[in-house]
Amino acid sequence: MVTSDSNESVVIFDKLQTNDEGIYTCTIITSTGEVMATTFVLNASCPVDRKGSLCTEVCGCDRAHCDRWTGCICGEGWTGSRCQTRCPDGTYGKGCARQCSCQNGVCRTSDGSCDCRDGWYGSDCSRPCVTGRYGRRCQNTCACRHNGSCSHVEGSCQCVGAWTGRYCDVKVMEGNGEPFVKTLVPIVFFLLLCPVVLLVLYKKGWLCCVTADDDEETQVLLELQRVEADLTQGLQPGWLGRWEKKAKNLQLGDLIGAGMFGEVRNAELRTPKGKIPVAAKSVRVEDAQSYRDFYREVAILIAVHEEKDHDVRRSNIVQLFGVMTKAAHKYIILEYAPKGDLLCFLRQQRNHATAHTHVTFLPYAVHIARALQELQRLRIVHRDVAARNVLVTRDNVAKLADFGLARDVYATTQYVSTPRQGDGVLLPVSWMALESLEMGEYTCQSDVWSFGVLLWEIASLGDEPRYDDRARLTGPVLIGILRRGVRLRKPARCDDGVYAVMRSCWRDDPETRPTPDSLERRLEHLHQILDPDFVIEMETVV
Repeated sequence: MVTSDSNESVVIFDKLQTNDEGIYTCTIITSTGEVMATTFVLNASCPVDRKGSLCTEVCGCDRAHCDRWTGCICGEGWTGSRCQTRCPDGTYGKGCARQCSCQNGVCRTSDGSCDCRDGWYGSDCSRPCVTGRYGRRCQNTCACRHNGSCSHVEGSCQCVGAWTGRYCDVKVMEGNGEPFVKTLVPIVFFLLLCPVVLLVLYKKGWLCCVTADDDEETQVLLELQRVEADLTQGLQPGWLGRWEKKAKNLQLGDLIGAGMFGEVRNAELRTPKGKIPVAAKSVRVEDAQSYRDFYREVAILIAVHEEKDHDVRRSNIVQLFGVMTKAAHKYIILEYAPKGDLLCFLRQQRNHATAHTHVTFLPYAVHIARALQELQRLRIVHRDVAARNVLVTRDNVAKLADFGLARDVYATTQYVSTPRQGDGVLLPVSWMALESLEMGEYTCQSDVWSFGVLLWEIASLGDEPRYDDRARLTGPVLIGILRRGVRLRKPARCDDGVYAVMRSCWRDDPETRPTPDSLERRLEHLHQILDPDFVIEMETVV
């Protein structure tokens, strides 16, 4: 719209958008017929935290992006004129429009996941702890004896028969107590004598320590609870034994990958339905970190596979066939993916890549977004979402794998030793979220950050991530770069919409990053626009 008086003319642009920015030419014809022309640069964006037609109004957003025309755009779990208020109890998500389904717990306003009360677990906190477990995240083991029942909330014992006491370990005697006393004296003497005898035998070397199956499972649970309590709540008693396979049923083949601490081999597993091709992962060094990584991967895969809603035909998490923990070498037995890991698969496409090659690989990103949704339901964090840790099956389905042992086997050069976290443990620094680098915090939102880097790998056909054109940075250096707002650059020929999804995964505030289900929807929509003739398969074939 143009307004004018005798001395000047004013040009008003209504509802500018960022794609209106550019250089414009303005031509004016005066009343005398004189033609005057000039050029000007139009900037459609307001400065940070400003809005309005003249960018004079202050947004004042707490945890949100300031839009020039609509003001504060709240992230998941926040509301209010400045996005300063968390969603009310029972609601979550964008605009607090979604209802929470938690039955015995508190709903997280960002993604609707449930923080269960003592004695309950499951995605909606509707499942009481299984028999033998109680308390917070069902991580405590009941101590009731003689068939006493245990409260799944606080662990108190309900005794039966002639037993009483805190743990149902005291027998109720009827009538005269003298026979009971006569029986008790030799028992007490025996109990006092046993430790002395065992100590002497141990010091003389005649007694060796043997851990029973139940003791091994308990020891693993205690270690996992110490470092990752959420993981253990979905593990029911006997979880390790139920997946144990006999060594005679596993026939090992060629080596696929090997490092200092672990290795992967082709193998065949004998089952009641015949032999099937599998991949067998093992540890080569029996140190504390290798032990922890091995059992963490086992525990995660068992928790996923034993979830009531898990369907191996539709899952985008690598299929578990069993474990071997009793033989000389420990193995995790997994489905075999003949096309290998996604990183190598992407790099093989470089020689005949076109401008739209990366678009054909977007379904792989959709598959991994679904895998993250599975982990989110169980409150399990992967910690190393990257193309090297994704397997491609014969049917072109991407499956998330390597929950503990990949860093040595496949791509040691991608990991950096960071002394400030874990006594020098190798960490995938270039894939880690800001809060993981700074404070060692790992959540579903930090996995989403890593997913953004994986999407960048797909768009770049397997390039190594570089910040400020520098690869394999140390943690402190990368923290400084990220705090300045620097992010991975858009790969050549990458679609703007795909890069916008990446950038949303790399927001400083974890609460404002997209959820795995929203990532799935956005990527499916982008893929339909960029490649409308391709249909993303919803189901895999086992």
